[in-house]
Amino acid sequence: MSHPGSPTAFEALVDVYDAARPRYPAALYDALPDLSGRVLELGAGTGIATRELAQRAGFLVSTDLGPKMLGRLHELSPDVPVAVCRSEALPFADGSFDVVCGAQMWHWVDRAVAIPEVVRVLRPGGVLALWWNEVDADGLPWWDAQQDRLEAGNPRYRRGYRAYDYGAELAPHVRDVQTWSTSWQRELDWPTYEQWLRSKSYVQALDDVEASVAAERASLAEAFPDGRIVEPFRVSLWKATT
Repeated sequence: MSHPGSPTAFEALVDVYDAARPRYPAALYDALPDLSGRVLELGAGTGIATRELAQRAGFLVSTDLGPKMLGRLHELSPDVPVAVCRSEALPFADGSFDVVCGAQMWHWVDRAVAIPEVVRVLRPGGVLALWWNEVDADGLPWWDAQQDRLEAGNPRYRRGYRAYDYGAELAPHVRDVQTWSTSWQRELDWPTYEQWLRSKSYVQALDDVEASVAAERASLAEAFPDGRIVEPFRVSLWKATT
């Protein structure tokens, strides 16, 4: 699967990433497997999910390939041990964890390598939990126009690039795969939305980021004249039991 940006681009986006990336609804955390044991978080970034997981996990270790991203996580959650590593090469012993989880990251990894590596560090009966937020606004004029502009500006970008049957890919390696999803929305102002735009690797890969941001500001001002942007999401979760 090709990607419309670079995973290392986020190292330069720590501030906007942490400030404006959407969080996850409480229902998502309620749908996760039992976190009372040893939990490994992959691709933790600045710790958006970490801060919720740390309140629920018996013991939590968070990883990311970006040291600057993990540095922000450590500033905000100093009690959570961290490790700079890739999901394809985890520096942990076989059967070390009860749950391995990842928010908004699994599409970046070489899954042919990462799946057996994750299974290796999970105990028998352990669970891999993966989830994503996706803007659920197809058919809304402001969203469709935005996506048209992004696809025109970044030939590697397609709005559905993360649409994939992760369960079918995991199934040969595990005993059971279950899925769950729910809808939610958030309301934000333009300065926060601008940070959200700038935090996306495929926006940073545009030839003219400033022109793109200006176009979005004009479009959203027309769609939301009161200045409050309503952004609908669907969060989807895959749970694979070893």
